[in-house]
Amino acid sequence: MEYHGEHMAVGMDTLAVTKSLDRLERQMEVVILPPFSYGAASYAVAAPESSGTLHVKASVLAPLAEQIFTGLLRIGFRNIHGVIHHQTENLSAGMPTDLAFKIGARQALFKFLERTNGEGWWGAQDVNDYST
Repeated sequence: MEYHGEHMAVGMDTLAVTKSLDRLERQMEVVILPPFSYGAASYAVAAPESSGTLHVKASVLAPLAEQIFTGLLRIGFRNIHGVIHHQTENLSAGMPTDLAFKIGARQALFKFLERTNGEGWWGAQDVNDYST
């Protein structure tokens, strides 16, 4: 949750993503989880005392993301997409929040594949498309 100035509500990033996902849900069959409004926001725009910005370290987000993705895999979800609400303007290089969720997701996926397919799963033909 991040301050964007007096002209916008705190939480604007999450509101924008939520509305976009509402539109997507009308067009296709998807399951949308409740939004997670916290991320590695930093205090680049304003100090927290005057802005309402809540910063959570990426090192805290990665294990949380891993637990979320692990839970989703265990209950049967397979085509999981996380929509990051903050600092995605340079997604190819990675920003703290999306990198934390990528690391958490990858850790969950690899542990799940090893648990379900056994050690050495990487070379098996039937799982060579694990990331698609």
